[in-house]
Amino acid sequence: MLIRPKKALLNPDLMRPSALDSRPRSQEMLWLDKNENLDKELLAVATEVLSSIPSIALATYPDSGELYRKLGEWVDVNPESLLLTPGSDGAIRLVFDAFVEKDDSVVHLRPTFAMYEVYGQMFGAKTTKIDYFATKDGPKIDIDRILSVLSEKTPKLLCIANPDSPTGSVLTPDALERILKVCEQVGTVLLLDEAYHPFFAWTGIPWTKKYKNLIVVRTFAKAWGAAGLRIGYAVAHPETSKLLHKLKPMYETSTFAVEFMTRMLDHQQAMKKSVSSINEAKTYFCEEMERLGFKTLPTEGNFSHVAFGEKSAVLHSALKNHVLYRESFDHPCLEGFTRFSVAPKLVMTEVVEIIQRALEDLV
Repeated sequence: MLIRPKKALLNPDLMRPSALDSRPRSQEMLWLDKNENLDKELLAVATEVLSSIPSIALATYPDSGELYRKLGEWVDVNPESLLLTPGSDGAIRLVFDAFVEKDDSVVHLRPTFAMYEVYGQMFGAKTTKIDYFATKDGPKIDIDRILSVLSEKTPKLLCIANPDSPTGSVLTPDALERILKVCEQVGTVLLLDEAYHPFFAWTGIPWTKKYKNLIVVRTFAKAWGAAGLRIGYAVAHPETSKLLHKLKPMYETSTFAVEFMTRMLDHQQAMKKSVSSINEAKTYFCEEMERLGFKTLPTEGNFSHVAFGEKSAVLHSALKNHVLYRESFDHPCLEGFTRFSVAPKLVMTEVVEIIQRALEDLV
């Protein structure tokens, strides 16, 4: 008998990478390729927290009530507005599952988080992409174009990451509220992805108390340095959150993730100190790159863009055995730029020194 999958799964463009193709990264290199937070001071706090979790957590199912209550206090919402998920990625998939059916319209920016397009394909949506364009100050998006597409397409879902990745750009609160109000008028859910909060401090979460069509998703992977635990959350108006809860699995995430984050929320100052350290290191790194004659782009995430220009080949050769990073992009708005995830200053100093030595060898 032939199997009969959803028609969307027969889309030849829908492909996912195989885990069998992945290889461990070299411990001898600096890992600045995936926008992780590898701050050693924060990791030391996390190690203490891990050691406080009893081994029984490995053998038991999660009890998430205390984490919901502490998380609600931290983000200043009623815990009923929250839903724990396996990373912000899991929250995004739930939003698609709740609101997107075959042939529905979905809109997102480009370039952006890759899974918006993937989930659009999985659910058989008709996706419209609005491109960033290059300016001397970095990638920008046309707000009027977003508003026009909303009125024309009346999509079920609009996905905006703020800050966005890989661009590192943000929309102003005024622009976002204009977009949100039009979304409300045309019946569109706005998914606001705040994966990089609080590297960028502003948040749309207070708006969820007013707007039922706004869902904010976050992760503990970035600022909190817990990418390996795959835990995040969605925040929405209580009525909207009830819809999302209808789709949650038996357990939202693992007992280990719940126990860790319940304890880690007691160490908010350590997280904030890490964020401050990384933001300061980003400023240092960009200033050093500019001093060496390279253009950089402002970003609001934990990463920096540098254009090495005619020295690209030499510098990539010098870096390749020492640093893991994103060498290039295929979208015009980031043409010629290289991305480095940012670590505390001590690590970024190593990168600067490698680049300086390579430039000195050219003289």
